[in-house]
Amino acid sequence: MSHYKERTEKNCLNCGTEVAGHYCQQCGQENIIARESFWSLLTHFVYDITHFDSKFFGTMSQLLTKPGKLSLEYIQGKRNSQLNPIRMYVFTSAFFFIIFFTMYNAENIGKSDSDKKKEKLESLKLARDVVQEKPLLSANEVERETAQRVLAGLEKDIQTIEKEISDKKIADSIRSEKGQEILDTLEKEGIKVPGDLKIDQEDQGLNINMSTDSSNDAFSSSNYESLEAYRRMQEALPKDKKDSWIKKIFVTKIIAASETGKLKGERAYLQSFLNNLFHSFPKMLFASLPLFAWFLQLLYGRRKDLFYSDHAIFTIHTYCATFIFLLGSFALGALQDYTEWGIINLLQVIITIAVYLYLYKGMRRFYGESRKKTLLKFILLNILSFFMMMVLLVIFTAISAAQAINPGH
Repeated sequence: MSHYKERTEKNCLNCGTEVAGHYCQQCGQENIIARESFWSLLTHFVYDITHFDSKFFGTMSQLLTKPGKLSLEYIQGKRNSQLNPIRMYVFTSAFFFIIFFTMYNAENIGKSDSDKKKEKLESLKLARDVVQEKPLLSANEVERETAQRVLAGLEKDIQTIEKEISDKKIADSIRSEKGQEILDTLEKEGIKVPGDLKIDQEDQGLNINMSTDSSNDAFSSSNYESLEAYRRMQEALPKDKKDSWIKKIFVTKIIAASETGKLKGERAYLQSFLNNLFHSFPKMLFASLPLFAWFLQLLYGRRKDLFYSDHAIFTIHTYCATFIFLLGSFALGALQDYTEWGIINLLQVIITIAVYLYLYKGMRRFYGESRKKTLLKFILLNILSFFMMMVLLVIFTAISAAQAINPGH
């Protein structure tokens, strides 16, 4: 029942038909006063939100606890008490991918800890060079003193990461068969291998340039070429010398563009490709949805009482439930990063199993076949889905490669 006030006139404002009741029998528009007070709009808004919440949580509860029942009731016509499947998919998928892209960065795909340390080292070295060449040479005494403190901190961090990388190289070399043979030979000769042995000498030099040339003015923060240098300088400068928060927003964007060009260089294409592919996952899943429903139609082709749209409804509900299960797995992963509880790994495995069990139970309830037939079709459906995702992955990989070559298109 609407909370808007009904008009005394009986002509429909939308189509002009004489209205016999509260709604126009011709177009279905509600015969209410077109102009409402602010309070009326507010109360109706609150009502719509709370009404949506009650329907949303009721639908989600049934979706997760009774696989296949929601889809079965929908095709039977029981729809007023549940969310529209398309709206549910849009909402759950949007929420899922917002969380997904927030938690997982495309730039870290395929990178080992060693790669990340090397990138961090490059960033710190660039920051050191910028501080040495610019604010350290400033005519402003406060800025020079601040730059000296910042430079000392950068040097310390650089040395720490260089030692970690060096130790890792030594450990990897020793673990190798050839490295072990060399180590055994040295030990037999009574030669002790130093713990701080440098593997890659050219990577160890700090190359500190303490030139005394200085500019006449304090260095402009917009000319920085390193976010790390800018951030550390801003943290160390006195309050009255720091940039305003508005200026920081614009400056960091400018510096980020410059730094990306300096650090990534030849990696720009690969990174663009991975980023395009990473952000193609929502499109890939959306493209897989009608194919998944088609597989169900093939497997249940003898069911003449079911249309393709019915299989699509079941597919949409299954996808929505899967998104929610995966969000739970993401939450557990984030919790593990803070707690390092071993049981969380077990819970994530249980969630993975629950996704497949959910699909099986859903198929069993929705299609109403025996356990044996449902299990056989469940296995076939997963095999078909696997090959489908492989084909879609190849297609979207090709698209991502083309977009990386022609980013403007």
